[in-house]
Amino acid sequence: MGLFDKILGKGETAEVPDLEEVMDAEGDVVSPPADFYVKRIDLRNEGDADLVLKELAQKNIIILNVVPLSKQPNRLKAIISKLKMQSNKTNGDIALLSTDSILLTPSNVKIVKSKPKPVKE
Repeated sequence: MGLFDKILGKGETAEVPDLEEVMDAEGDVVSPPADFYVKRIDLRNEGDADLVLKELAQKNIIILNVVPLSKQPNRLKAIISKLKMQSNKTNGDIALLSTDSILLTPSNVKIVKSKPKPVKE
């Protein structure tokens, strides 16, 4: 592989392993029951936002999938603002994981947020 191939990203391609196979997930089986859970919720409407608040009150950590409302940006922003305000009020935390997911934590659980390091030229 030559210098230009390295710069242009040509040549060897790394295979991405099948992580589901590695994790060998068994679904929603939790044995023995836990004190708190990490739950994934799809945000489709205001009712789902209320479910998120209920889960946070039960001390569960939420990974919120916002893709179902991504075609309604004003509605999505309003719901996220409501969740952010409630999170601040209850001493919880909220952070963007990706463009599709938001992490919400219950009271007294904080998320370490790091800013990307500036690119040196």
